[in-house]
Amino acid sequence: MADLPPLDSDLVRELATIAETLAQREDHGDVVRRLEWLVDTLILRGQLPASFRRVLAKVGDERSTVRLAMFRDKYKVPSTDIDCAARIPLCGAKCCTMDVTLSAQDVAEGGIPFDIMKPYALPRDPATKKCVCMAEDGACTIYERRPGACRAYDCRNDARVWLDFEARIPAPTGGTLGPRSR
Repeated sequence: MADLPPLDSDLVRELATIAETLAQREDHGDVVRRLEWLVDTLILRGQLPASFRRVLAKVGDERSTVRLAMFRDKYKVPSTDIDCAARIPLCGAKCCTMDVTLSAQDVAEGGIPFDIMKPYALPRDPATKKCVCMAEDGACTIYERRPGACRAYDCRNDARVWLDFEARIPAPTGGTLGPRSR
């Protein structure tokens, strides 16, 4: 490939302006993806410095992400035999702070809220950081139609929840829980 000249400073300034404008929009994931592709291409061609990616970092976290869980029929997902109600006072319902993605079945049935900026994820209460479907007493308000991920989850061997499940010793309390590290 022939050496390409660096981009004109006006074009670089315009790319930065576009990134700043996108950072102020609430739903811009589709446009950001195209801008990221353009910037990456120009960096690979040597027409932009790699440091320009920092400009895109300003846009980052506010974009929407669409994910769907892959459960064919959540009602056929076997649930665990854990007495959750008896353990919630100990564990603090840590499972209700985990990321839960809805399935196409959940969305089609309706009645389960989802986060607009992260379709289709169960939203969290800003104050408690727990699922908005959790009642004050810890009960799930959508238990009969809860997502497949909630049905399938087994906390027994999850170190984020229990130091020792059988001895009923919960893990130290932290913030919200992301994916389990492998």
